[in-house]
Amino acid sequence: MLQVAEDDQLKDMCPICKTDKYLSPNMKFLVNPECYHKICESCVDRIFSLGPAPCPYPKCGKILRKNKFKQQIFENLVIEKEIDIRRKVGAIYNKTEEDFPNLKEFNSYLENIEDIVFKLTNGIDVEQTEAELTQYEQEHRIEIIEKNMRQSQKDADLIKYQDAMERLKQEKLKIQKKMELEDLEFNKLQQQDLLDRMANSSMPSEELIKQQQNQLTKRNSQRKRQLQQINNQLEQQFNQSNPLAKYNVTDQDESNSTPFTPFQGDREVHKKYELLHIPQTIDEVVDTENTATGSYHDPYIYGLAKNKEYLGAGWRATNVFERALDEAFMGLGCNIEAEKSIHV
Repeated sequence: MLQVAEDDQLKDMCPICKTDKYLSPNMKFLVNPECYHKICESCVDRIFSLGPAPCPYPKCGKILRKNKFKQQIFENLVIEKEIDIRRKVGAIYNKTEEDFPNLKEFNSYLENIEDIVFKLTNGIDVEQTEAELTQYEQEHRIEIIEKNMRQSQKDADLIKYQDAMERLKQEKLKIQKKMELEDLEFNKLQQQDLLDRMANSSMPSEELIKQQQNQLTKRNSQRKRQLQQINNQLEQQFNQSNPLAKYNVTDQDESNSTPFTPFQGDREVHKKYELLHIPQTIDEVVDTENTATGSYHDPYIYGLAKNKEYLGAGWRATNVFERALDEAFMGLGCNIEAEKSIHV
């Protein structure tokens, strides 16, 4: 127990100036990727402000520069080192699956990356590995730059997509709130109209109330359909200007083939099941207790299907049941050995 306490104390103490984090809670530890020795920020300023200097750790001797120091993120410095190495190697070996003719070659490429990371992290053949890394970078410099430029463009398009999605969401909420306010004002006018009719009409009050309820029911159904149509139009406009659409387009050959997934996966065209009738229209969704008879019994999902926020976002119960059945039936009737012989 005493040794554990001493180790914990050393973790929070600068090994150079012996400053304790308990007495200086604002103290920050910095590490340099050259050796990953932990030094407090004050010692870094004191030792390296005038220029490069040897690492103050005994028997290290590596020349360090102040601008290379960074704040320690992970408590375990081995993890800190591996993350930095992966980032460095990944910036050079930056190809993706689409850059390879088949999955086997891409997996070999990934295995090579893992070998490099493992050697550099564990100090195995470091000089030779770094020399090979430098040679690869020099030989493929143009490819690396082009790939980084494409990735930067994709990242920029992703930000645009996220912004567009947020604007779409806000526009849907704005329209929904506006229609709710209009409906609230309309209901107030209808209540006043009902009171006036009950005071001046010879018809029974029950009949007048029933007539108004029928009119309100029809109007609510029309309003829900109207809201759905507006949402569909907004989504269609969004899809036409979707900045990520170009990344989802894949070239197909004359046989209309699709990329291989084990046991065909979700690309199987002919389903092995038939979907029961699920309430689709607004009226059916609202009256699921009757329209879902003989279909799937899931009060929770049908409860969500009635939620205005879910409806406004385009969520439908059909998607839930289709996915559940796809996962349940995926791979049925597939001969594994036959799959291997065709696609290996």
